[in-house]
Amino acid sequence: MAQKKRTAKPAVPVEEQVQAAFAAYDFEHAESLLTTEIAALKRKRKSTGKLETMLERTRQAALKLHATERITIIDSLVCPKNLMLRNIRLSLESGRIDSYASTFHQRDNSGATIYENEFGNKRFLALPAPVPESSATTPEDSPEDSARSSSAPESPSLRLAVSDKLGTTWSAPAFLTGLIDGEDLEDAPDYAENYPFLLSDGITLYYAATGPESLGGYDIFVTRSDGEDGSFLSPENIGYPYNSPANDYLLAIDEFNQLGWFVSDRNQPADSVCIYTFIPNETRQMYGDELSDAQLRARARITSIRDTWNPDDKEMIATARKRLTALRQGGGNASTAAAPDFIFPIDDQRTYTHMADFKSPTAREKMKQWIKLDKDVTTDATMLQRLRDNYATAKASERQQMANTIQQLEATHYPQLQQLQELGKEIRNDEISHK
Repeated sequence: MAQKKRTAKPAVPVEEQVQAAFAAYDFEHAESLLTTEIAALKRKRKSTGKLETMLERTRQAALKLHATERITIIDSLVCPKNLMLRNIRLSLESGRIDSYASTFHQRDNSGATIYENEFGNKRFLALPAPVPESSATTPEDSPEDSARSSSAPESPSLRLAVSDKLGTTWSAPAFLTGLIDGEDLEDAPDYAENYPFLLSDGITLYYAATGPESLGGYDIFVTRSDGEDGSFLSPENIGYPYNSPANDYLLAIDEFNQLGWFVSDRNQPADSVCIYTFIPNETRQMYGDELSDAQLRARARITSIRDTWNPDDKEMIATARKRLTALRQGGGNASTAAAPDFIFPIDDQRTYTHMADFKSPTAREKMKQWIKLDKDVTTDATMLQRLRDNYATAKASERQQMANTIQQLEATHYPQLQQLQELGKEIRNDEISHK
């Protein structure tokens, strides 16, 4: 009886093999596949441009793997992408992040976001490029309105811009310069920037971008202001574990509560993201040679949150989780949590919740002032937000009165907020130095 001839399985295209190796962070195998295929195509005198680009990207990814940052992740939360900003609760001292649509009450299908600093006088925002020139505006006509039509375009080509508030007037948004050079932009027609977040130093800016320096989709970058001319230094891809071959959208750090968040859609269904909460490092820490290649890939991929924990850091993790719980309960300010009297981080190891926790009498007395001032600041912030929300839909006859009220509140709110921050620093210094 004649044997049936077996049908050979079709060969898996090289590009698919490379993508699978890349997704597994096996960059050595991906590079081997690419170099072999490129050599074969060159012998046949065929185009290798696309594979050459993939090879360069693979080599960049391999270099970044060895610089994977050691971080302690304390929590993860999966949610719909359109709800991710609501699930990141920042203290008032860290400013606020919001969608363009929510801030300006306009339809927006581009997913643009804004960051507003703690003083409410500077905004970083994503706008479609290019932004047409416009003159100074009044509260009734925001600069963002002049940069967009009444129905925002569905453009993927977003760029970061900055706007400053002078009195009651926001300046016309100005594009940030220095984030990408012209040659790279020509090679990346779909290049986009979004999800800005400014540290409290007023200099360090995190944001997400696509393009030639990205490991895949959006990646998170960091840059710093280069003086008063509005330019920025050449940005750096912050690498693993924050970035991945998938989309990595946002990094935000609450220095007051010593907590950070980054958002990624790696290993998630469509339209969902995972929000990772971590304890920020003062300086970048790497693993060095203490891990095997397989272990390092696992850390970079975040295959297990528990693997990021150091056995000696149990107390630090527990107190960080308390701060996170307080932020979630307090709706964005740890000091408003209902369970403890207050949540006040002293350092990485200590978070106070009651007056009796203080050793320094001076710090204890100042804490009483801080609690009262924090309550005033929170009340004013809530009222300001309500007024701003209502302003967009108010009648023209009501807007002038509302604008005056907003201006009066801002005149007292932002100096009080600065006073609150300075008082908090004094309390920490007094308690730490007490013997």
